[in-house]
Amino acid sequence: MAIYRRILMATDGSPGTAVTLAHAEALAADQNAQLKLITVVDEAIGSYMGGELAWIDPATLRNNLLEGARQVLERAAEHARAAGLAVETELIEAPEGHVGRAIIGAANDWPADLLVVSTHGRHGLTRLVLGSMAETLVRWGNLPILVVPAGDAGTGKAAP
Repeated sequence: MAIYRRILMATDGSPGTAVTLAHAEALAADQNAQLKLITVVDEAIGSYMGGELAWIDPATLRNNLLEGARQVLERAAEHARAAGLAVETELIEAPEGHVGRAIIGAANDWPADLLVVSTHGRHGLTRLVLGSMAETLVRWGNLPILVVPAGDAGTGKAAP
């Protein structure tokens, strides 16, 4: 009996997310589940950059972020389709930089019964400044989450 019927994967297009996508695809195939891929554009980046760095046009920055996100989704969807899966995609804009809330909201709205995400394994000051998206999702989410260490994108193995 399949446990997961609707699997949602959040991707940011970083090299290590290929490992996470492979896990999501394998689970979707094994469970005969629907797969939805999302990426979230952090609108706060545009407002910080546009406000602090006047030489960056906020509209151009936003458009570039959205186009990059579309490309991330299309590459991931093409990979999943090549694996024989039907896949949905959604690009989400997170107001005020609330990426974690946007992911949880998308998972609840769809509704997913499993969330698959990468962890980049940041430590120290980098983790403090950037935060841990996986930790946010585990802490505030209300559904099972598979957290896959991004590891070494070249080998697919977790970094030591």
